[in-house]
Amino acid sequence: MAPDDGLAEERGESPLYEWTRRLLVNNRSVGSPSTINIMLTFPNPSSLDLSRLTKRIDELQQLWPLLSATVADQRTTKPKFRYNYSSWPADQILSSKTYETNPDNPTEERDTVYEMALRQFQVKISYDSDPLWGVTLFRASSDPENQRLYIALTLDHVIIDGRGAVKLAKALVATDVSHLAREDIELYDKAGIGAGAEELPPYSVIAATIFRVILVPRLPDVVKRWLGYVPAWPQKITQLTINSPWKSSIVDVPASLTLKLKEVGKKHGVATLNPTFHTAWVLAVWAVFIDGKSDEAVRDCSIKDLRDVSKGDPYCMSGRPTIYMWSTGRLTDKSRFWDLAQAYSHVSTDPQAALDGLNMMKMVNMIKDGPANPEECKYRAPDSDSLPAGDKRAYTLGEEEALKKINSISPFQGMSGTWSNLSYLGLPEGATDMIFGVSGNDTGTAFNTCLVGHEGGARIQNAYSDGAAMAEDGVKRAEKVFLDILNSISEEEEKDWTVGDLVKKS
Repeated sequence: MAPDDGLAEERGESPLYEWTRRLLVNNRSVGSPSTINIMLTFPNPSSLDLSRLTKRIDELQQLWPLLSATVADQRTTKPKFRYNYSSWPADQILSSKTYETNPDNPTEERDTVYEMALRQFQVKISYDSDPLWGVTLFRASSDPENQRLYIALTLDHVIIDGRGAVKLAKALVATDVSHLAREDIELYDKAGIGAGAEELPPYSVIAATIFRVILVPRLPDVVKRWLGYVPAWPQKITQLTINSPWKSSIVDVPASLTLKLKEVGKKHGVATLNPTFHTAWVLAVWAVFIDGKSDEAVRDCSIKDLRDVSKGDPYCMSGRPTIYMWSTGRLTDKSRFWDLAQAYSHVSTDPQAALDGLNMMKMVNMIKDGPANPEECKYRAPDSDSLPAGDKRAYTLGEEEALKKINSISPFQGMSGTWSNLSYLGLPEGATDMIFGVSGNDTGTAFNTCLVGHEGGARIQNAYSDGAAMAEDGVKRAEKVFLDILNSISEEEEKDWTVGDLVKKS
């Protein structure tokens, strides 16, 4: 591990801002860590210089010092990044595992390895004594020199976002990194909402949020309908998330189809692929889990990276996120696919929507935390020996709120899911495939969907709590509907598709 007996002046600390701490540190404390995984496929082990990879692990820690950090005071109201000014040894970052080949279904082989990587990282990590990232080489158990090599870069979300994780993965396998920007520790203090974390949002935002989030859901149904309020699915779940183990599922969209979809979207006033993919997915969720069963909408939030290196933001680590939220509204068979895609396209590129997201983050910061007595916690905590192992009772009010959520039949607080699309980033040097995704999270939303595009097409990963709002068979049906929708709109380019027509074809 990084040295723990050095002089105090050889280390530095900086506070984690409330937004990060609430969503990530608290979640890990109660057994729901947020883990990002980038997995690369190489044709065989000889496709990668493994000795260079070992050296690169040290080089990148020197370049981006947040890679050497731990989190101190995790179970208090004021956790901090603790910077260790010496690098983690390579043998604490790099590990090797074997996998069983599946010649008849290489996609299934890849997906199995991907989930192994996510779960392995959650077994090992301790915030205050272990690295917050790891690299795992997966070699075939038999004839490894002639089989695929998988490299999994797995990181705790507290130190990085998805786009930064891909930059790090590319740097790990690149021939040369001398051109990459160095990051100083001071940059991380300014990342996220940084120095503005303690600012109040405008009073108009505070009032509107209280009205929308707290007051409107309590009004009589007739009044809510008059106001145009459509409740977000799922209002209630059939099984508590604390009792619902997370699962992961991956969908491939071929490169030929993504190219066709981009051209089709332009014909309907949608300039990028993101709104097309997003609309197809939320319609698939609606078709499988809502259609005819309830009067609910799919409402999700998307994470947008606002970092700008030219203005002093970190190039790779940390991040400067905002969120924007979107709802399908009340859907019927006559709702139109391209109208929905255009609406999402507008929201996802609207500067005001990004500002609204920052103000929402500041609203979260207004919620004050405090200590809690774990002996008096009213809510059941996951078993201490369930992974990641450790005491998961509440030591702060934030942790208590997280436990309350995973013990609730209405845990999602008006949000159906999270959508994270990194767009087209291109494959790292020598790689033939790349997947971006996250671990499941009891404290999260009903679905957490991640997408990245590259020369091989698009890869979509869905993480969910199996048996809560979604079960595995339902997710697989939704993924089939998703692909059917994409194929339908690509085959009939000019058609102004209705939701009913698309769903019937699935």
